[in-house]
Amino acid sequence: MARHGTTGAGPGSHSGGAAPAAGTNWQRVAVTAVLAAAASGMTVWSTTAAGVPVNFAVSGSTFQVTADQLKGHDAFQYASFHKDARGRNRPVAVAGIGHATLTNVCQSSVARTPFGSVTLTIRGGRGAPVTAEDMAIDLKQVRGALHFGDVQMGRDASTLEAGAPTGAALGAYGQQAKNFDITHMRLNAWSLAAGSFSLRDATMAIRLGNRPCT
Repeated sequence: MARHGTTGAGPGSHSGGAAPAAGTNWQRVAVTAVLAAAASGMTVWSTTAAGVPVNFAVSGSTFQVTADQLKGHDAFQYASFHKDARGRNRPVAVAGIGHATLTNVCQSSVARTPFGSVTLTIRGGRGAPVTAEDMAIDLKQVRGALHFGDVQMGRDASTLEAGAPTGAALGAYGQQAKNFDITHMRLNAWSLAAGSFSLRDATMAIRLGNRPCT
């Protein structure tokens, strides 16, 4: 979006006075350019998919989610590949959670534009916890203190009972747990889908620079 000085001269001509002030508001252009890319990150918090896992092409870039604590029930995990919009296969750890509550949540996605990086951040769960039902995540990495209850590791992924994983290969490694929690969670993911994802008193901000949740 350009800002132009007022002048009666036509394109390519100059008045006898000072040259017209013409320039580009690079901050506004960068923010506008990133909104489309950031929209995929926003759907993380507003999707109302009928069931999970949901099959869609991932964006090709990851996003970050941090939380003081995540408590989950009926969870499963197995390794797989998912295809991005360019047709590239990405190795992922598919994780499914039947019900989850999270406290002090921050989600961020960074888009790199010709005018620099722009970060979209969404926060919630500082008062009432964030809740999610039937959630599926294509994980790249997760860090934190993990505790599992009633866990089975090394189970054939095609026979997992905690959820309904589509595409789990026969004979592939899988694991499931009746309940688990993660404290000081730091998560890096390709995609997330859920039957419902609810945040009260949520805030969204977009800023110039590479400022992911930490």
